[in-house]
This record gives sequence, structure tokens and C-alpha cells, in this order.
Amino acid sequence: MGVKPSPTCDSLRAAVPVHARRGKSMSRRTGQNGTIEVRNGAYRGRWLEDVPGQMERVKRSVVLGFVREMTKSAARRQLRGIIEASGINSPRYVIPSGDSFAKRVEWWEQHYLVRQKPATRKLYACHVRKYLLPKWSRAPVDGISAEMVNEWIGELPHLATSSIQSIVGALCSVLGRKFERGQIHYPVQVHAAKEPACFTPEQMAQIIATATGQHRVLFAVAAETGMRVGELLGLEMPDIDFARGIIHVRRSIFEGKRQSPKTQNSYRAIDVQLSLVAMLKDHLAGRTAGFVFQSGRGTPLSASHVSDRVLHPILRRLGIPQGGMHGFRHGRVSFLVEHGVPVEVIKAWIGHGSDAMIRRYTHLRPQYRSRILASVPAVIAPIDPDFHRGKVVQIA
Repeated sequence: MGVKPSPTCDSLRAAVPVHARRGKSMSRRTGQNGTIEVRNGAYRGRWLEDVPGQMERVKRSVVLGFVREMTKSAARRQLRGIIEASGINSPRYVIPSGDSFAKRVEWWEQHYLVRQKPATRKLYACHVRKYLLPKWSRAPVDGISAEMVNEWIGELPHLATSSIQSIVGALCSVLGRKFERGQIHYPVQVHAAKEPACFTPEQMAQIIATATGQHRVLFAVAAETGMRVGELLGLEMPDIDFARGIIHVRRSIFEGKRQSPKTQNSYRAIDVQLSLVAMLKDHLAGRTAGFVFQSGRGTPLSASHVSDRVLHPILRRLGIPQGGMHGFRHGRVSFLVEHGVPVEVIKAWIGHGSDAMIRRYTHLRPQYRSRILASVPAVIAPIDPDFHRGKVVQIA
């Protein structure tokens, strides 16, 4: 008489299928050891790798060495090192996104770009529209590698290195990641960089004397403070402390709209000469509200109007090389350096946080360099005194 199977055993057998196929699991994406196989007398390592925009992973393989020269354990250790170097076993590993660059741009514009200052929005939007979308619109964002970017840079020989760096900066902003230091190879600058405009003290005095109305005062404040043009146009009455001779920088103007100054260091108090305070008092003529420099409607002056319609015609009339309002800023920093003002004071007045930036803004005039050279003893004087008397020294 046979034994009747237990219902409990049948239910357990049905609940645990013997040949169940394991589905995809996130945990299987990491922790790979790879496999070793021998082919044509050589150890070959194999592993799986994610590809942006593709659900199925692809198989990768590499020759590790010949069987006669290494053991299988050594081959396994070498493969493990290769897999670890790829980063796929890292706890921070993220499966590459399949989103296209164009789709990422839409998200970036809505969540990042809108929070930036108008000047940054304008510049980055131009880079994206003119350079990035035509090249990368269909590319998966995580598939854009440093090698691909370097190849693309070779297609931009007409652009200056600084422009390419700015465009790559916009690309990194959209991607949400930076390339490692040294991965991106920018063109070597084979020609001398164009010297930024820097008005000398004599040129600034000529410009101020030639200008009329409030523009004369505007240029005087620029020469005495080195303020950026947006900061100058954003000055309001409460920003001027006439009693202590201090101008406070609290805002900037870009395309007619108020915004915060460029950086945190740009919020500052600038000590000014009493002569400039008197000039500002005469200009304001008892006015106690509004912008210090304003149109007839009480709105801020336009930076382009000041440069194109006022400053540039004056420069042409005086025979001074054309430059913008930033020429006053460079000129002010150079003037302060030549007169031995401590760097910390210059940084406080100009609104920069690094010594390197002050050096970048400094243009030492030939007259100043000549004075410095005159104070330095000549190296050859004690060696060959006859040289200075015009005698010819015979060499045996």
C-alpha cells in the first residue's frame, strides 16, 4: 500500500520552483568579480559593463597574460584590479543615465540656470544654444567623456582658449559633474594675450576734464574707487557717507535691473578723498533719494550707452586707445600698487579676495619701472667699471 503524499509537501514544492529564473536586480550591478577563461594559451578576463541609454549591459574582455607565464590566481587578481579601477564596484557607483543632453538642458534651465545672475544666464544660454546643443543634443549625458570633449575642442580652432574654457564650463554645469584635473586639453596660447585696457592717471584726468555733466562725476568716481560699471550705476543716495568720506557698494545694475554685487567680497566700503566727496555733493545738489547717476526718468544709466555714446567719443578725441569702463578699474589698481598701498587694503577697496587677482589687474607703467630700476645697483658695475667710462677692454 503506497504512501499518499502530504498536502503540505506539495504546497511547499509548488511554492519553491526548482528552475526559477532570477530577474534583474540592482544589487547585481555591483560586486563583480568577473570570470577567467583560457583561450589560445592566454588568460582572458570577462565582466559586464553598463552603457548609457542601454538597459542590457555589454560584455567586456581583456587579455591578462599567457598561461605559461602566470597562474590563474594571479590572473584573477589582475582582473579584480581592472574591475576595481573602473569604479563599478564602488558603493558610490551609479548606473549611467540614458537621458539625452537636450533633455538634461531642459531640466538644467528650469532648476539651475534660473537661479543665476542675469549676466551668467545670458552667457551660458548663448553657449548652450550656439555650441553645446548642435554637438551634443542626442548624446546620453553620462556617455560624454573627456576623450570626446577633447576631440570636439579640436573642431573649435577659431575660438580663444578662454572662450573654450568658458564653453566647457557651461557643459560641465549642464552635466552636473566636472572632469578630473588635466583630463581636458585646451589649445596652447601661441600668441600674446591682448593687454586689457588700463587708463593711466594722466589719461583718467584728461577723460574727466573732457566729460560734462554727471558723466564727469561718474568717471571721477570710477577713477578714485575702481568700482565696476554695474556697481557705479547701482549707487543710491544712502550708499554715500558724506561725513566719513565712504562709498558703500551694496548692489549692481545689469541691463537696467538691480542685482547683488558680483561676489561676497564685492560688498565693501571704499574710503575716498574729500575732493571726490565735494564733487558728489555739487552733483547731487541737495537731492536725497534715487540713484546717484540716473536718467531723466529716474532709472539707472545704461552701461552700453555710457561706453558707446560718451566714453568712446572722448577717447577718440583725446587720441587714447579705446577701452571700456573697466579701464578705470585696472588703472586704479595699478595706481595704488605704484604708490605702495598694502595689498590687503587694495583688496578691501577693489573687492577681490586674492593677491593673484590684484596682480592680474596691475599694469606697471614704464616710468614706474624705470624708477625701480634706478634704485637697484647694476650687477656689472663692480666687475667692469671701465665699461661705464666708454673704454674698450681688450680680452687676451
